[in-house]
Amino acid sequence: MQQMIAEIVSQKIEVPFEYFITITKVDCAPDVKTAKVFISVLPFNQAEEGQKFMRRQRAEIQRQLAPKMKTKFLPILNFFIDDSNEVANNIYSQLDALEQA
Repeated sequence: MQQMIAEIVSQKIEVPFEYFITITKVDCAPDVKTAKVFISVLPFNQAEEGQKFMRRQRAEIQRQLAPKMKTKFLPILNFFIDDSNEVANNIYSQLDALEQA
């Protein structure tokens, strides 16, 4: 599902040029009625705007996703910011600062 959503976002949705959105992970509920879609937004300071944009595009993404799904239900997509890259960058920055001290 992650790959299908990523293809829809990259090919069918016009993402504003101010930021770059990547689908990093999808967690689907066992009943396949909902799915948590984790996104990474660059630059990091545009993450909230990117999340709002994806929420506004949810209906279109689900419409594009429906014919590709082979399940009884089409999951309702909920978008969350995946800040793992930002956390990792902060850790590396702190480690670099410790090495230079």
